[in-house]
Amino acid sequence: MKTKITIFFIILCFFAAACSSKDEGIEYPDDNDNTENNSEPEDNSLPDAIVDDSENETPDEKMEPEITCYTGGGIVYEGAQQFKICETDPEKFQKQLCAKGGWKDDGECISGTVTIPGGSFKMGCDKELEKKCPNDAKPPHEVALSSYVIDKFEVTVELFEKCIQENICNNDDPEKPHYRTSEDLFDCNIGNDSRKNHPVNCVTWFGAKAYCEWLGKRLPTEAEWEYAAKSGQNRIYPWGDTPATCENTVMFDEEESPIVSCGKRFTFPIGSKPEGVSAQGVYDLSGNVAEHTNDWYEENFYSTEEASQKDTQGPAEPEENKYKVIRGGSFIYGNDHAKSSFRGSTEPNKPDIDFGFRCVSPAE
Repeated sequence: MKTKITIFFIILCFFAAACSSKDEGIEYPDDNDNTENNSEPEDNSLPDAIVDDSENETPDEKMEPEITCYTGGGIVYEGAQQFKICETDPEKFQKQLCAKGGWKDDGECISGTVTIPGGSFKMGCDKELEKKCPNDAKPPHEVALSSYVIDKFEVTVELFEKCIQENICNNDDPEKPHYRTSEDLFDCNIGNDSRKNHPVNCVTWFGAKAYCEWLGKRLPTEAEWEYAAKSGQNRIYPWGDTPATCENTVMFDEEESPIVSCGKRFTFPIGSKPEGVSAQGVYDLSGNVAEHTNDWYEENFYSTEEASQKDTQGPAEPEENKYKVIRGGSFIYGNDHAKSSFRGSTEPNKPDIDFGFRCVSPAE
């Protein structure tokens, strides 16, 4: 008898527990019930909980697209800078910033030249500082220079095209043109209206010489170029001793993405890398385009007495194997070419895609 009572009591407890599994007075709709008979909650129901789904969002859903500007060869982001010829004074330059998807003028027009005071410096590659030196860049030697004025920026497409229009920078010999245009090769900037404020490239040494002389100037000597790049100090790059990157110069960098962001495919506008400006305010001495100088190239010139003479003019014109000195890195070369002591050479009639220039004149 006691056994039957016990079983009955257990059954009673089971049903009681089942009946109390839902709270009294609140309905819990079945999650699998998708019929139209599901009623909407009444106005006095509790509001839905606020759920933070940010962790489940994809980056594209969370972030607004970055504001960009076109450079004539690629895309740069908001805050990037460039310079162009000043509309009110063609001898000055206007700084612009990328803002809200367009280029906006920033401040007043500035002078297009920098006066380099005379002085002495160590020319060539210093192995203690640079660790490794090419044979043609040693030995380092002291050179004294008089004061001179140098272009703050590389000569732009717009400026060089004016020389073409004046029939000054042209060559009557069709077999040896002073320059190539974008019609000859898309990498060339002349004739490309979207690159007016890019450095002119695809220009021969003769074309560069003709332009500077048109303005009463000349190409810098190799010593003048390096003195400006080092700001008279013993430094590896125009900005100091930190390695060349896409932050301070327009160079070739295999790890940079996208391809055009560091100038791998094309040049950048002049003055677009403020982190790479020299201590004296000269832009793009390293990178963007390599620059023609006035000197003939001789591999062992630094070992001669003429190399250490005041205001040295470089070696005499050779009888054969005639090459001119090219200085500064470019958008198709990497860190080693970006060094201020690096020496390159080219045939005077060669208009390569990474060859540009700037001019100098005597200080008043």
